[in-house]
Order: sequence, then C-alpha cells, then structure tokens
Amino acid sequence: MKPTRLSSYSTDDDKDPAVVLGDLLTQELGKNTPMTDGGWASTLYLDVSIPQDIEKFLENSGEYQNGRWTRLPGVPSAASELNEPLCKLFNSILERLLPSNGSISRIAVDTHAHRFQAEAIEGTQRRCSPEIAVKASGPSFSCPKGSSLGFSNIATCFDTILDDDAEDYSRHLAYFTAYAKCIFAQQPNRFFFRSLVITENRASLFHFDRSGAQYTPLFNIHDEPRTLIRLILGLCAVDEHTLGLDNTVQWSVGASGRKERGTLNTVGLDKSTVSYDLLMEEQPFVHTSLRGRGTICWAAKNAKGERLIIKDYWMSGDQATTEFELLEEVKGLRGVCQMVSYEPSRAQTNNFRGNTDAFEQNAFCNRTAIRIVMRAYGPTIESFSSVEQVLAALRDAIAAHRLLLSRDILHRDVSPNNILLGVPGSEDGELGILIDLDLALRIHLIDAQHRADPKIGTRMFQSLMVLRTVEMEEKEISAHDYLDDLEAFFWVFSYLVCFYRADGTPAPKSIFQAHPQSWLKANPVDAHLKKLSFMSLRGIVYEVKRYMDEGWHLACADLFFKFRDYMWKLANRKEELAFEDFEGEPDESGPNKFSSMLKDVDEHYDYILGLFDEALKKTREATKATSGSSNPATRLKSNPVSVSQAVPAPVVAAINEPPIPPPKGTTSSDNRSAVMTPSTPSDPSTLVATSTSFRGSKRRSQEAELKDSPVQLKRQCPPSRRPLRATL
Repeated sequence: MKPTRLSSYSTDDDKDPAVVLGDLLTQELGKNTPMTDGGWASTLYLDVSIPQDIEKFLENSGEYQNGRWTRLPGVPSAASELNEPLCKLFNSILERLLPSNGSISRIAVDTHAHRFQAEAIEGTQRRCSPEIAVKASGPSFSCPKGSSLGFSNIATCFDTILDDDAEDYSRHLAYFTAYAKCIFAQQPNRFFFRSLVITENRASLFHFDRSGAQYTPLFNIHDEPRTLIRLILGLCAVDEHTLGLDNTVQWSVGASGRKERGTLNTVGLDKSTVSYDLLMEEQPFVHTSLRGRGTICWAAKNAKGERLIIKDYWMSGDQATTEFELLEEVKGLRGVCQMVSYEPSRAQTNNFRGNTDAFEQNAFCNRTAIRIVMRAYGPTIESFSSVEQVLAALRDAIAAHRLLLSRDILHRDVSPNNILLGVPGSEDGELGILIDLDLALRIHLIDAQHRADPKIGTRMFQSLMVLRTVEMEEKEISAHDYLDDLEAFFWVFSYLVCFYRADGTPAPKSIFQAHPQSWLKANPVDAHLKKLSFMSLRGIVYEVKRYMDEGWHLACADLFFKFRDYMWKLANRKEELAFEDFEGEPDESGPNKFSSMLKDVDEHYDYILGLFDEALKKTREATKATSGSSNPATRLKSNPVSVSQAVPAPVVAAINEPPIPPPKGTTSSDNRSAVMTPSTPSDPSTLVATSTSFRGSKRRSQEAELKDSPVQLKRQCPPSRRPLRATL
C-alpha cells in the first residue's frame, strides 16, 4: 500500500490520505472515470525513438536481461524500495534514448531524497507530493520559489506501490487527481498530463485533460519492455507538444531558473500569426477546476504597447453557441467586453485519448480549445476604492446586461469576477464592464440548455429559483431568465458590502459575513435555504444596520434595502408560479411559467437602475459638499435601451416600484410574513424556513452535483481580490 506522502497540519493524521482525497476526486471527476482498452498504452509515442535504438538499448545497456528489468527487486518489502532503482532505470533510458538539447534537460529524482515543494490540496490542510518526479528545464518550466523542485518544473511524476496493491485504481486516481490539479495550476499552458503508477512487475498509465481522466489496465513491464521505454520517453519528451504543453506560449528562463520573458502566438484578424508579449508582472488568472473550461487569462501587450487580455478555455462539445460568436455580435455595445480576434478549434481532447467509443455513456465529453484576444480593462470590481466607483461599476454592468438582452443574449454567470472596473477616464456606460460570455445563450433559440441549472454559473451568486430547481423534475423546470441574473447582481452587491469597507479595504470579521459564506454550500438545497433566510428574514435589517461599514450607509443602506425587498418580491412570486398548475404546452426549454412576469422587462431594469442612479446622486452630492467638486465618473446615466423594443426609453424620474403580477386570488404581492417567520439576528446556520417546503416530485440534489455535465460548476469558492495565480 502506498505510504502516507501527504503532510498534515490537522488532527486527522491517522486518516488514510486517499480517503482525504475522496471528496476532491468526486468533485473534480465525478463517479465515472473510464478505463481504456488494454492496447492504448502500447499505441502511444511510437515515433519518440527509432525502434532499432530501443532494441540496442535492451540488448546492450545491461538494464534488461532474461526477460526482466535487472535493477528492480523481485520481492520488495516496501514500495519505497522501488524508488531509487526506478530513478536509475528511467535516467538510463533518458540518457541513452532521449534527444539531446543543451538548454533542455530531464532527470528522474526520488522525492524522498530531494526536497520537493509540496502543494496544498484545496479544501484540506494537507499537501501532496509524488514518489518520483522528473525535473525539467526548458521554455515552459520554472523553479518554484524557495525550492529547486516542485510542480512548476516537472515533466511528469510517478507513484510506486507494491504489486499486491496495484489494482486499487480508485486509490491511485485519487492521488493523481491531486497531482494533476497542481500541474495544471503551476503549468498554465498544459493541454494534458500523463503519469504512471508502477510496481515491481506492472504499471498503469493515467491521463488527465479538461474532459476529465482515463486510465489503462495494468500491463507487465517485464513482458512489455518496449512499451515501458516509449512511455518513459513520451512522458519526459523534450518536444513540449508531445509532452502535453501548448507551445504557442513560451518563456525565456534566466540563470535563476525563473521565467523572465514570455510570448504568446495566435491568429490575427487576417489569419496571419500575431505574437504578443506577456506582461510578466501580471501573473495569469488560472481556473483551478481540473475538468471543465479550464479558463486561463493572460495579460499581454501588442506591438503598439496596448494592453490586452488573452483568454484560453475549453468549450464543451455540445455547446450550441460559442463565446466568440456572441462577442462578434456585441461589438460596440457599451459596458460589454470587446473582442479583438479569436482562434477557434486549437485542439480537442478526443485527440489526446485514443478510441473513446467503447466508453459508457456520459463518461467522456469532448472539449475544444478556444482562444480569444480582448481589450483590457481595469481589475475586478472587488478592487474598488470608493463608493462612487463600485456603484458606477455595478450600475453600468447592469445596463450592459440590459443591452445584451436587447440582442437576445442572456449572460447566466453574473459574479464579481465577471464585472471589471473601467479603465481610468472611461466615459459613462463603461465605468463597469461585463465580461465572460462563455455560458451565455441566445434566448431566441429554444432548447433544453435554457433550463435553469445549479451546475451552471457561480454558486455564491445563483438566484433562489436556479438553486430551487435541484428539487424539481426536469419537465417542471423553466428556462433561466434575466430575473435570475438581476438577482445575481443583488447577491454580488450584498457580498461586497459584507466583505469590504466603503473604501475597498477588507471589512472586520463579523457575523454579517457568515451569510455570504453560507451561500457557498455545495448542495444547492442548503445554499437555497441560506439565501432565502438572508432575503426574507427581518432580522437581516438589524444586522445590516449594525455591521455594514459606516461609509456605505449614506448612499447604500437605502439602496440595499430597496434592492433586497424588490428582488425578494420577484423571487417570492416566482416561487408561487413555479408550483402552480401550468396551463399550456411546455416547449423544448421547459414550461414557460414566468411569462406574466417577464413581460415587464423594461420596468424591472428601470427600477433597479433608478435605485443606483439615486444612490450615485447622493454620493456625488456628498463628495461635492466635502471637496467642492464633482467626479464626472459618477454622473447619472440617461437614455437606457428598452429591451422589449431595443429603442431608447427615459429613465424613471422617481423610484416608483413597478407592479409585480399578484398570485391568483390575492391582491397583495408581498407575502413575506406568510412564507418566513420573523427572526432576530442570529448565526445564519440557525435560520430555518417555517412554511416553505420543497414540493418537487423528485430529489435530484446529489445527481446535480456529481453527474458528468458538459457545463461544470464554475466556482465553489468566493472570488478574492487576488485571483488564483500560476507560478511563473
């Protein structure tokens, strides 16, 4: 059995590390990781070495005699006894058969004998490191800070295990999933990663890419020495494309072993190759989920010195609309990110995997690598430094969302990471920029992808109804609509006022912050209950007044309460409509239960934008009173676009709440007291709904989190002021 190689800082040292990794494995790969056919490993890397050279090695090196690898002990008492002889064998193969290159090297090392910089495993207090690592130098590798060896400068890694324990594939998969996450995070230009678990007699190949993972049956390394040699040469290849790296992104490495300069090549508007210089002072944003889009955002500049953002991601094979197609349609829309060029179909995961036809249904979903070059804007909205700045950014992002809707485009992933501050000196309408349309849909195309789904979007900011659908039969679920996104803007605003002071610095820890933290619940049912409490309980009013930073109060307290009340009434009405008997035939995207509400689209946007205009006016007047000048960046906007008619419509002069369709047989739209019991301030974990029950006819909460969906949950942690970074 593999020994514990995961350092622990908790009190559960006696727990099996593979058990600790079980949740990580399930979250990243689901329950259906396929085993390939027995012949796949032998078909790989057939051209990495001349066959005659492999035969000479087997005959003359002394490493292989009488049908066995001579260095390996026949009956080791511990797996660690295999580490040193395997390192010597691998290095012998690499020295004799790997093409030489003065600036590129590969050397296998025993991590027991060399200090390996282990990485923390997300969601645990443990760190992981492999048994054997192949230290690499070259244009995609960089020494980790404080060490000479880590996941940022290895070509591959291996785990050793005794042959009696070799067939515990789920255990091996748990370890290699942790390694693969670290590899993809620390080597952001990775297309795929492969590794071996190896015993004194057998080996199994594990493969990871953005579609998930697969592994081979064990094969006998003594009976198939040529297969082992080719695998070692391929997994340690000098050619970075063969190694699984995207060689359109390259770096020059200094004497310290650290990357000093980088370039990225892509296709320009005229289809010619364009080279951009990476901005090394701005580390790339790296999405840490293993399976899924795997978004990487590179900061770069063109030949004119203009700053750009280059986005790499993997699109699901059954996604009807591509982000670059949508960005092409929205060119010129204010407050929406603008595309410079795009490069479709750069690679596909099915090209890395061999024959996938024999896999079970849903075991594999092909993904295609997409690259989009976009104009650069400011940092995320979490980097705001004043009330005026954050309100103007939110206001313009909501207005941009309205403009997208006027083009029949629904965003579906409103979050702080997808709202950027405008560049300094921006005009009205561009003080906040809405980005990331890779989950957006054309709402005039009717299909099942439109159904609200808690696996789509960012858990912390999903609407009550989106979370609610996990308790419904698929045929009962209506389409994701613009009200879900407008509610997401409320959750973004709430998150900001909970976690930050009005000047943008982190707020002191308080019970108030427990609310947005509770919205991260992996189970949508739990997240729904926590949000329902925050939206409806009267005790929240007390907590807001007590814990909200004083700097927010003048302009934002009234905005917060009105915004909350309005979204609650809309959400409550949706709840009622969702479980009324539906009259009419459902279309392919589900029953259109909310049509009576959605017809008031312009009134909804006008009211919410009016709230922000009023708050901005208060802020501007307060600033003018104290400084004697007004910041033009927070001027009131005018002439919003009507979504229903796509023509200008006036901003409402007074903040008069538009009507919400009443429930049948009633005249009042505010049924808060009927749904929730008033409560005094308390820990959100103790807040319980008293009369709202989950009336869906089938529970799907577990299915929703674990099934292999082409669109994975985007994030399950709150965005931070510092995005996750790769080590360069």
